[in-house]
Amino acid sequence: MLFLFGTGKSTLKNQYPLQGCTCPACHQNNTMVAGTIARYFHFFFIPVFPTSKENIAVCNHCKGRFSYDQFTDEMKQSFDSQQNVQPNSRPIWHGCGCFIILIGIVCFIVLGIIGWFKSKEEPEKPKDKREAFLKADMKKLTENPTMATDSTSFYIKGYIDDILENELNKKDIKYFSKINGDKILIILDIDDIKKIKSSERYYIINFVQEALKEHEGYENLQQYIGVDGMWNMVLAVSPHYTDVDGKFAKESVLFPF
Repeated sequence: MLFLFGTGKSTLKNQYPLQGCTCPACHQNNTMVAGTIARYFHFFFIPVFPTSKENIAVCNHCKGRFSYDQFTDEMKQSFDSQQNVQPNSRPIWHGCGCFIILIGIVCFIVLGIIGWFKSKEEPEKPKDKREAFLKADMKKLTENPTMATDSTSFYIKGYIDDILENELNKKDIKYFSKINGDKILIILDIDDIKKIKSSERYYIINFVQEALKEHEGYENLQQYIGVDGMWNMVLAVSPHYTDVDGKFAKESVLFPF
């Protein structure tokens, strides 16, 4: 693959006639014009970023060319005075490649963030059917369960709201539950669970179980409880398996529901 890169140059817009100055080569008066040559680095002929600038003077009589350090005192004085009044600024396109790269990086980050949110809202189709059912249930999580729509979650929310003080933002906790025969599934979504030490997160499970004990009808139900954090399931409990390490729990524990 051929990569075309290197440096380019362009003469900036403003030209300064050096009046009252003598050419160092042919000694003719008022024959010189000074200006600025700006260089830039290009990639595939697209200017990426500016590099150096060089001030020069050219004699229209002998075609002599002089860099700024070859200017006579009179030439420097004439050039500097005109440049101070009407400075030579680089054109924006000398650094357009930087803007293109920056825009590309920003777009990449934005697309990545959008992709992440979409993947969270619309996860890939699971290979295991039971995982698909679990994902569908997790989409039903709500911050405001009611007695009419989800009485179990309503009980649990009331209990947890009374127990928790400042450890977690209670308003952001989401709940969902459903009963299937002699089994009950309870899911909580707590994004800021990271505020609680991993070794103490299992208390959330205890709160859920205590909330169920306060109400009739749950005594003989097999409990499947999952607590989801910002990135993954952190607590999972079933009648035959418990994963309450508080760091990364297997969602598959809830599948048998």
